[in-house]
Amino acid sequence: MLFNLITSLTTRCSPYLRHMGYLDEAMAMRNRFRQRQAAWQPHLNSSRQFILAAAKRCPDRNKVVILGSGLLLDVPLHELSSQFREVILMDVICLPETRKQISSCPNAVFVEHDLTGLSEQLYRHKLQGRADLPGIEAAAPAHCGNADLVVSLNILSQLWVIPRGYAIDRPPRADPEQLDDWCSGMVAAHYSFLRGLPCPVCLIADHAFVKRDREDRVISSGSSVYDLALPEPDASWKWNIAPLGSESGFYSKELRVGAWRNISTVLRNGA
Repeated sequence: MLFNLITSLTTRCSPYLRHMGYLDEAMAMRNRFRQRQAAWQPHLNSSRQFILAAAKRCPDRNKVVILGSGLLLDVPLHELSSQFREVILMDVICLPETRKQISSCPNAVFVEHDLTGLSEQLYRHKLQGRADLPGIEAAAPAHCGNADLVVSLNILSQLWVIPRGYAIDRPPRADPEQLDDWCSGMVAAHYSFLRGLPCPVCLIADHAFVKRDREDRVISSGSSVYDLALPEPDASWKWNIAPLGSESGFYSKELRVGAWRNISTVLRNGA
């Protein structure tokens, strides 16, 4: 409790992000990692190795951009810092200990950026007493235009989570019938943005979940990206995100993760 309080007081972020719960979720993620580190480590290692393999294929290594840098758990920061002239780390929140890690690499910088492009507008809608949902338009970070490699890192399935919760929980509440299309649109917009970049774009994302009971029987499963149509991944693995007893004593939860070396249609088409 005290550690989280200190973190909350010392984390620099936009007020609307704090109010919407992004900071609380970053601290919750930190706590979950500490409790489940052994179960998460294979996924984190696979993510880091795939990023380094993508970096190795880059003919030019002036700038790499990581979208969804989070707590840097899945980011091979020091390796990228040694391979690229500039490392841009983007997310909505950067905790103090994460900033300290970044500061150890002189050519790495954190950039606060909301990849949904709509969280601040949603926040303002609530302040104005509006129940309508903001229009969807993927936020295009300026740094991606001249990057030699862009990595969308374990963020595709998370873009909608906090905006959806905020739209439902904060009055005036959004129309539940519109929410699925709205959230699906966020996922599709980010994917479309990535495909349109004129550089190699590495995508690592969970795309499905499976819940199992105590006898290891599947009790539910589904898409974590609103049934977004994705090509066959170049690599795939399972993420044991919630071992039995960590989230519930009745079920465990695993995610199916895909990794794609380059989803840029612009680059593949020779543009």
